[in-house]
Amino acid sequence: MADPELKKLTPELAEGMLRSLKLVETTPEPPANVLVSLDGFLKDFVTPDYLLDGILQRRFIYSLTAQTGHGKTALAVLIARLVGSSRPNGALGKHRAEKGRVVYFAGENPDDLRMRVIGDEDLHSDGQAQIWFIPGTFSIVEMRSKIEAELLHLGGVDLIIIDTSAAYFLGKDELSNTDMGAHARLLRTLTTLPGAPCVLVLCHPIKHVTEPAQLLPRGGGAFLAEVDGNLTLWKHDGVLLDLHHTDKFRGPGFEPVSLRLETITTMRLMDTKGRLIPTVRAVWISESENEQQTVRARGDEDILLKALIQSGQSLGDLARACNWLLADGQPYKSKVTRTLKRLMEDRLVVVKRGEHVLTDAGKKAALSCKGNDDE
Repeated sequence: MADPELKKLTPELAEGMLRSLKLVETTPEPPANVLVSLDGFLKDFVTPDYLLDGILQRRFIYSLTAQTGHGKTALAVLIARLVGSSRPNGALGKHRAEKGRVVYFAGENPDDLRMRVIGDEDLHSDGQAQIWFIPGTFSIVEMRSKIEAELLHLGGVDLIIIDTSAAYFLGKDELSNTDMGAHARLLRTLTTLPGAPCVLVLCHPIKHVTEPAQLLPRGGGAFLAEVDGNLTLWKHDGVLLDLHHTDKFRGPGFEPVSLRLETITTMRLMDTKGRLIPTVRAVWISESENEQQTVRARGDEDILLKALIQSGQSLGDLARACNWLLADGQPYKSKVTRTLKRLMEDRLVVVKRGEHVLTDAGKKAALSCKGNDDE
């Protein structure tokens, strides 16, 4: 059992322990000659070595920042599968993945992750995926030696996924630059594990994010300054995701990658009463499919706006007015809820006294849709 005193470990003390274990470089003795020639300086250049072409490099650490429910874990499982699967030619769109070993730190919600992986395995199992998991939260400092020994036995690791940064944070305040800077430096030491892996850290963003450009990892500039790139994931139109990056990205950068959240069920994933439990996965889609999905989403919004002209309707009433019905004829209330959420984000709908009501802008949009139908 771990020493209770280790629970009081501060980021500063953690960094000191790492130095004592020679996991963080200490300040070297000044060289005999301070000046380095041009040739001497250039000979230390390390050629970029991509694990996910154009996006993730070995020996680098990246944050992947997205709001809760915007697909961080779904994308992480997809990337783990692309790298760890024995199937050839894995790619995220045009970004080819190199094959290798993956270790997934499942700290935030191991049970949810198990459901995601069960669903993914049912669709793509090849029986030989090189993916390992460390479930639950723990002190990285305390576990470092054991992890390193097991990785040496495996033959090294190519990708480490941290889910999430907050689950392994040793400090007291996620908004503290000092604490978060030390935390980021601690996570960077994982790139020195056997195999010189790429480290992908799933992060919650700063508060009150309203657009993709604001997707910065929690902890101010100190955390961001310590990573090699900040990838961002933004959900729109209900199930569509855009993977991109902020200005902090070491390398040439890449164009946004389009993905879709897909609901899946499997006989391997049921509750104690034998009912199927749905889960989700992320899948890459082409730009044209992304555009088609966006057009369909806008069409759904127009249909619901017209239905909302008549006030006082329940979710079931709205579903029937839109002709959104399930296979058994029951109203598709969850589709209404998802579409209402998008309309509320666009300030076309508000909730008043428990009812969804069109705003002035919403009324204009609804009448515009109605007028188009009458033409």
